[in-house]
Amino acid sequence: VAGATGLEVGDNVLTVTVTAADGSTSVVYSVTVVVPLNNDASLSVFTVNDVTVADGDSVELVYGTTEVDIVATATDSNATVDIVGGTDLQPGENSLVVTVTAQDGETVEVSTITLTVALNDDASVAVFTVNGVDVADGDTVDLEYGVTDVTVVVEPSDPTATFEISGGTDLQPGDNELVVTVTAADGETTATYT
Repeated sequence: VAGATGLEVGDNVLTVTVTAADGSTSVVYSVTVVVPLNNDASLSVFTVNDVTVADGDSVELVYGTTEVDIVATATDSNATVDIVGGTDLQPGENSLVVTVTAQDGETVEVSTITLTVALNDDASVAVFTVNGVDVADGDTVDLEYGVTDVTVVVEPSDPTATFEISGGTDLQPGDNELVVTVTAADGETTATYT
């Protein structure tokens, strides 16, 4: 028997030579033994920012995170790993997709991770003016008699924050309250400027 050991991926020829009792007559039988390519498409290591993850997991990230450190190592060194995502992250949900293609070229495993970057909690204002004059929380603006409306300009520091203005119209002689409420992009953090 020849070729029964040391088999490699692909076609291997196994030969069996049978010699008759007379010592001179022989017949050779040949068989092709096919060793398939590896179909292992698993990952031996899969981490995001040094935390082990698996398909379907979600990773919470702090506001301002724009990329993560990804380690995706195939169990079989002959498999290929393709990573899409993990960079240019935006606030909210971002997808990270890791595709492992086994050596056989047919077996594929896809792992999808949700990278959730926290929304901004900045409720400050970059611009806050009344009739073109810069103001801050707690300031008092003196107006001439008869003024019934003021022009209020508000620009939150974070352009994704929202704001509401209460007051500044139908002014009456005496004290009138102008209140600006800024809600940060996270929808939870608020700041009030009076």
